Amino acid sequence: MLHAATSILEKGGLAALTLTEVSRRSGVSIGSIYGRLDGKEDLIRAVQAQALTKIRQEFATMISEIRRQELCLSELVPTVVHALALFLRRHTRLLSAFMQVAMTDPLVAKAGRKAQSKDLSDLQLLLLERRDEIRHPDPEHAVATCFTVVYGSLARYLGLAPSSDSVGEGNWDQLLDDLGLMALAFLLMDLPRSAPAARLRR
Repeated sequence: MLHAATSILEKGGLAALTLTEVSRRSGVSIGSIYGRLDGKEDLIRAVQAQALTKIRQEFATMISEIRRQELCLSELVPTVVHALALFLRRHTRLLSAFMQVAMTDPLVAKAGRKAQSKDLSDLQLLLLERRDEIRHPDPEHAVATCFTVVYGSLARYLGLAPSSDSVGEGNWDQLLDDLGLMALAFLLMDLPRSAPAARLRR
């Protein structure tokens, strides 16, 4: 049943998900579905819980594969940006469905935020393993800022942002290259450690 519902969301999005269609594809009667779940909202929560577990496992594998390459910072940053971008694009339809539901379902929203926070935290820790190559005076802040910008740009392009009015706008490959270069340049910015933040913004 959960597999059928996940497949529907991946191929047709939230609009295509109905209990009737889930019943038809899974061979589970409507009565049996209601015997296990309270309705469509409960089904989506169950699908999200299962999907996020699988996605997290895939994400952890991706990070491990990057780590095994033992890349220097100048190679690591663009590699991570590209890997994150492809990962998000693979799961766009499913994540988009969860985000739509999250607008009215606080439980789905909470689970989504928790998963996203963990993913970004893991990526930040990966880059901070090259802390000695980062020239920015505040490596933690710099890495966090990089991912805020990178994730926001990718989410906007893929339609994962709340108000994505420019979905698919521009060249995808160029976007990834530019984000990788911008993130790397920010991390390699050699600023005086004593320089006040206000002065840097002038």
